[in-house]
Amino acid sequence: MTEMDKPWAREVERRIEIYDQIEARDSWEGRMTAADYLGLLGLAVLLVAGFWVWGV
Repeated sequence: MTEMDKPWAREVERRIEIYDQIEARDSWEGRMTAADYLGLLGLAVLLVAGFWVWGV
């Protein structure tokens, strides 16, 4: 391992530790729920319908 790789190896280990802590808590912040997906679907439908009406 070169001197350039050592900081990156430490960063990878740090990230692994953070993900292990998140997994142990079982609470992924920012996780999308069914309501989020339904809202996203609704917005997509409105966007498509809007462009369809606009193009008529």
